[in-house]
Amino acid sequence: MVHSSFTLAGWETLGILLVVMIMLVSNRVRVDLIGLFILLALGMTGVVPDKDLYSGFGNEAIIVIATMLALGQALIQSGVTDTLSIWITRVAGKSERRLLSLLMLVGGLMSSIISDLAFVSIFLPVVLGFERHLKIRISRILLPLAITAMMGGLMTMVGSASSIVANQLLAKAHIHPLSLFSIFPVGLCLMATAMLVILTIGRFLLPNTDATSNRGSIGIDEYLTELHVLPGSDWDGRQLRDIHFFRERGINVVRILQGDPVEFPQADTTLRAGDILLVQAHRDELLKIDDTRDFSVQPDLHASVEEISVGLVAEALVRQGSEFAGHTLEDLDFRRRYGVAVLALWRNGQTITQRLAHALIQPGDMLLLQGRKDDIRSLSEDEGLLMLSAESHTPPVRSKGVLSLLILALTFTLAAFNILPIDIAGLLGLGLMVLSRIVSFQQVYRSMEWHILVFVAAMIPFGQAMAQTGILSFLSDEIVRTVGRFGPYALLAACFAITALLTQVMSNTPTTLLLTPVMVTTAESLHYSPLPFVVTVIVAVTASPITYISHKVFLVIMGPGGYRYQDYARLGVPLTICFFVITMLLVPVIWPFAAVT
Repeated sequence: MVHSSFTLAGWETLGILLVVMIMLVSNRVRVDLIGLFILLALGMTGVVPDKDLYSGFGNEAIIVIATMLALGQALIQSGVTDTLSIWITRVAGKSERRLLSLLMLVGGLMSSIISDLAFVSIFLPVVLGFERHLKIRISRILLPLAITAMMGGLMTMVGSASSIVANQLLAKAHIHPLSLFSIFPVGLCLMATAMLVILTIGRFLLPNTDATSNRGSIGIDEYLTELHVLPGSDWDGRQLRDIHFFRERGINVVRILQGDPVEFPQADTTLRAGDILLVQAHRDELLKIDDTRDFSVQPDLHASVEEISVGLVAEALVRQGSEFAGHTLEDLDFRRRYGVAVLALWRNGQTITQRLAHALIQPGDMLLLQGRKDDIRSLSEDEGLLMLSAESHTPPVRSKGVLSLLILALTFTLAAFNILPIDIAGLLGLGLMVLSRIVSFQQVYRSMEWHILVFVAAMIPFGQAMAQTGILSFLSDEIVRTVGRFGPYALLAACFAITALLTQVMSNTPTTLLLTPVMVTTAESLHYSPLPFVVTVIVAVTASPITYISHKVFLVIMGPGGYRYQDYARLGVPLTICFFVITMLLVPVIWPFAAVT
């Protein structure tokens, strides 16, 4: 057996690989923390020399991913996406079919330039406006928009992080990388197929649920009552943050009636005897409250939150890589830091309103927030949250859209005709965007998906370790032994299937980083060109939209769309089969199996 020849370093690397895969499959550990674990493990075991341990941070792939994210942010700041959203609103009218067609077309084309996650995030408030004012169910729009945006990312080699890292892995293996638009025919066919399927049989596969009622509202089991602070109460003269009674019972103080009413109490608000506290909590919690020496309960029937105005309420989505993920509201000291209260949390089809302070926040959670307008606006600027406007989206039109498009066209032209390498062209384009004041450095830094960058930077030396210790050769030999004898088409089909299955539990970028070197080694050992197999990995990690874990965009739309796990598979399985057939027919024609000598 091949594995019997592993050295100690090989077994150590294999152990690290297994731990990394377990963490990725669990979907409970942030990928940047996984990246730090990889670097720490490689450094402590000595599998990778110190001089090479941090080489990934200077890798071309990191520069290209970062510049593409920043250029996408520049398009947003210049008003291009706002103008598109206004145009779609005007042209679509009240027709669901026309609206869906336009959104999918624009989403696919724009995602070949900017991040699909950024595009979907931008258009979320727009789509919410359609649901509220045009009575078009968001559940029938968001999933098709996400899928076509993902397919659009396959039309250029910089449309997704997966494509970028796969191309750099080709270069590292001394294989000429794919050109900027070489994959365009495949991406275009996949996007067109997705649109055709969704507009025909997809109509019967898409959920027709009311996402707003699914995820609940502020009125679900939430009630108000009054607590009167008594003379001699221990609460007299104490700040809200120091009174554990509210936090322990999941009770939110939404208003204080003093000499001057306090409409939005803060953590440092001081209570006085005689104050009347308007408090909010789950009905069961309020019914347990009895009079004490500190307060008396208003004897009247508890009122529903919907019956009394409790200030501005907004919904926010916890984004992947958010600083809030993995922490509780108590850990974050959320109300004191931001002056905003969290009334409820929506996750996986359920609304959590009790013991919110101790609930561990996860990416994809939707938070129901309450506070002053200015405080909510300040919180909306945090890159860890995506604010979903309660009103229809009316974006401002900015004046530098044409200039930003010209700079972007220059960047892509320089790269497409090999006048400049893509990383240098990207940096030049970004520099011009900054000098033209289309985007600021602060906005550039906030556009970075740092968790992905750290993970990719850590996986580059880890890939080197896998190659040097023989793990890549072992995995390649196993694939050759089981599938290789059946010919290149069988190997290509197996490549698609393995990639599609693995990305359901590990997401797209980690799967690409792990499988691309394996397929390169396998193809070369069978004397095939590695290109069709690498392209298939690039395609399969995106063109297999079966579970919400398979792509980070699905995590973003799950809460707002009110989607369940089965909603993704119902549409994703037939689409994946169609994408598989197209890949098998198209890829070998464009990239023949025969190795170029």
